[in-house]
Order: sequence, then structure tokens, then C-alpha cells
Amino acid sequence: MAVNADSRLIEVKGLTLNVSLRGKGPPLLLINGLGGLIRSFDPLRAGLKDFTTITLDVPGVGLSQKPPSPLRMPAHAEVLAALLDELGLARVDVFGVSWGGALAQEFALRYPARVGRLILAATSAGPFLLMKPGDLLAFFGTGIKSPSRALAQPSGRNSARSLLRVGGVHRMVSLNTRSYYHQMIAVLGWTSLTRLWRLRAPTLILAGETDPVTRLYNARILNKAIRRSTLVVLPDEGHFFIVTSAAETAASIRAFLRPASPALPAPAARPRAPSRAKGRAKAKA
Repeated sequence: MAVNADSRLIEVKGLTLNVSLRGKGPPLLLINGLGGLIRSFDPLRAGLKDFTTITLDVPGVGLSQKPPSPLRMPAHAEVLAALLDELGLARVDVFGVSWGGALAQEFALRYPARVGRLILAATSAGPFLLMKPGDLLAFFGTGIKSPSRALAQPSGRNSARSLLRVGGVHRMVSLNTRSYYHQMIAVLGWTSLTRLWRLRAPTLILAGETDPVTRLYNARILNKAIRRSTLVVLPDEGHFFIVTSAAETAASIRAFLRPASPALPAPAARPRAPSRAKGRAKAKA
């Protein structure tokens, strides 16, 4: 697998990471979901060209080096902080989707001074705490056990097989089973639920109305628990709306990160010139 034209390999905390920077403008860190590769953000980044978007293959995924043992969420957050140090970025806005939304929460909780605004998409306060086992089984089926085999099977728009079929062809997701196991171990037993009250960054929560994995109630829990949060629900969208509704997702991000400027005060009214009729009346007097 070749490095993308806008990607580079960077040494961070003893790991070689595949990192991509694109665009010009305020820095926006994009954190991927399970098995997500840099290219999975291509449709979204097309609508965010006036931001400097930074994303990476997380350790053990894609072209990034696999750590000696699976990292837990706090260690992943430390890697992100060290990466920002390497890039000379003290403070960024952060977007995380699905698994990446959990990592975005952990990063914002551990490094609050480094997060301007926070965007959480298709995620929850604890992937295995707030997901129904039946939803996970129906969604993943045999996809995670054999990603390459899943590419050849018929499936619905919102299933893991659909993601693997489209993502595998376009090199948006990893087909390496071990990558998924490493990321799933990272969130095993993890939750932010009892710590969300500490989040101070203005937060946008994006959710698909028909998401079969991270049901809508997860977004509502986040919205209730995070003080300065706004919830936006994308109608008829499932778990992959950053790809299936990339333009709409980018528009929501832009509206949140760059809110409309407050209306300018109306110019002061000019004193009215006396009417001709009044002028003539004064002359006659």
C-alpha cells in the first residue's frame, strides 16, 4: 500500500505513523472509526478545503506501525498529543467518528487546553456500554471475522459488509483483521459517561437518524451530559454519513466551527431635511 501524495511518515512515541495534512486554514484533527484509513475522510475533506485537516492511520492500522501490544484509549490520546507536538500545533478543533469519537472524548478530557471545539459523530459515551449486543451482531455479521470474504457478499446500505465492500475497493478501510481487534481492545471497558460533565469545549454531536450501530439515544445521552453541546440529527442516515452524506456533514461542521458573524448594527439615522412645504410656511411667516 503506497503513501498518499499528501501523507508523510512521522515518528511519534517510538511509533511510525502515517499522517496526512491537507488544505489551508484553522487546524482540524479528524479521528477515524474502526479500521478507518486516511482515505475514508476524502469525501468530507473535499468540503473543508479552507481548514487544515489533519488525520492519520491510528497505531496498528493501515501504514502506521503496530505497537508491541494493543494500546488502550488513554495511550491513544497520548499519541495524538505527541503528534500535535511534532506538528507544532498547540490547539486544534477535533472531529471524531464512531470509535474515533470515543478517542476524541478521551483526548478532550485529558488535554482540555488543546481542544478548541469538539465534534462527535456517530459515537457514544462507551461503545460496549451503550450498544445492544443484537445491534452489533446484526451490523457486523461475519464482516470482522473475514473482511476480504465479506466484500463478495450482498448486504444492506448500513451494514458492515457494505462498508467493507465500498471502503475496501476505495482503500478507505483496512482489511486486516488484527487492526480491528487492536481497536476493539482499546475500548474494552472504556467509558466517558461519568466524566462528560468535565468537558468544557463547545461540542457538536452528529447522529444518523437510522444508525443501526450507535442508536440515536446515545447521541441524546451525550447531549444531556455535555453542558455546551448541540445535537444535529441527519434524517434517514445510518452509521456512515461522513461518506454517504459528506456534503451535508461538512456543512454542519462549517456552521459550527465558523458561525455566522453577528449582525452589524444598523447605521445611525440621518436627520431629515425639512420638507419644502414647511420651508415655504416658515418664509411666509
